[in-house]
Amino acid sequence: MNKTSAFLGMMVLMVFCILAAAQSPQQTAIKVIVGGQLTAKATTPTPGTKAKGISQKESIGKGKTSITASQPSSFWSEELDVDADGTVETSDFLYDAQRGVVYAYREDDFTCPNGQSETGSILMALYATGNNDAEPVGSGWYVVNVDEGQCAAEEAALYGCRFDANGNPTECGAATLNNATGEVDIAVLAEQ
Repeated sequence: MNKTSAFLGMMVLMVFCILAAAQSPQQTAIKVIVGGQLTAKATTPTPGTKAKGISQKESIGKGKTSITASQPSSFWSEELDVDADGTVETSDFLYDAQRGVVYAYREDDFTCPNGQSETGSILMALYATGNNDAEPVGSGWYVVNVDEGQCAAEEAALYGCRFDANGNPTECGAATLNNATGEVDIAVLAEQ
């Protein structure tokens, strides 16, 4: 019995060590929920029946959380529950058909690594059906403009994550937007 108990104890300890080592950098990242109503826009990147401000624009967002489309693109504002919290938010949308990307911009809540809620500018990109990069439909990225003092930030900066088609973060860190490609570059956060 003692050998069996010792063996089981070692196995539990080994599993605990593996789980601890497998913790990803995303646990130190700013979190934005990607809701189902938002990912549905990647499948059907068109304004809903109650959309407003339907026009053509070349960019979306404000300040550091803005990006330029490859050409004049379909733009609209729409109320959707983009973060699956049961409350509709007004978001701006821009569908860059040439790139096959739906961009969404809003001022909304996000969660700091310490669990504290903050509010700021959020820009998201979702890969649509037929996107140029052959990315899974509904996957994409988001960036958040974090002001000095928010989330204990020592200076204002963009932070973001890439996410899979289920909205799960896959890579997070300091972010830089590339207007030439319509993409984001992420310097992955090291584990803390």
